[in-house]
Amino acid sequence: MWIWIIITAIIIGAIWGTMSSRDGERSAGAFSGAIASGMGCGYILFQIFLLGAGIIFILWLFNSLFG
Repeated sequence: MWIWIIITAIIIGAIWGTMSSRDGERSAGAFSGAIASGMGCGYILFQIFLLGAGIIFILWLFNSLFG
């Protein structure tokens, strides 16, 4: 599921980079757009993962102390 979100973000970023670059720099613009959007999406997914891991850790700690 998450890999499709990252792939979609990379494709959209590549299209955006191609459209916003100059005529002679289309491939470089597509590459930089794809890298930037893929890293941005990966960063957001990593932050969501850390939030979930923190909640699981707090629940485990609460259960260890009071369970």
